[in-house]
Amino acid sequence: MRKSIRNSLFVTSVLYLILGALLILFPGVSLKLFCVLVGAVTLLYGGVRIWSYFKGEDAYGRRFDLFAGVLLGVLGLCLLVFPQVVVSLIPISLGVYLLVDSFTAAKKSLDMKALGFEKWWIFFLVALALAVLSIVVIFNPFELMSSFVVFLGCCFLFDGVATLVNTLMSSRL
Repeated sequence: MRKSIRNSLFVTSVLYLILGALLILFPGVSLKLFCVLVGAVTLLYGGVRIWSYFKGEDAYGRRFDLFAGVLLGVLGLCLLVFPQVVVSLIPISLGVYLLVDSFTAAKKSLDMKALGFEKWWIFFLVALALAVLSIVVIFNPFELMSSFVVFLGCCFLFDGVATLVNTLMSSRL
């Protein structure tokens, strides 16, 4: 495994572990705070792009900066003004993200099989378990949002550990 890919996967695993822990420890605040932070950063970045429009010299680049800046500014404002709408969309989008990540993990386990790794099937079963968890996240059978956020945090912890172990095992091959 290339060092840059391994390092990227390692950092991603650690971020998953941190995100999972934050969601578990602070379920009531986590998603709203997430929306506010992402909204503020998006609004700020939109402002930077609009500022680049007025400072740029390239006509095409200037139009794109203005378009991107306005779009990002509107998105940032929506995240700040309507966090409840965004919070209701977050579980579905994170569930889809986890599902895609489970497919990636399944492919890695099949790559391990092709390389002759004897215990490839363990990683395949973990990928299947992650797929099942992500489907539960997408369809959200929880009545209370806080219990759902804790469950989502557990899913990210599970994904972080699985990705970390998979990365370490793959790098040894």
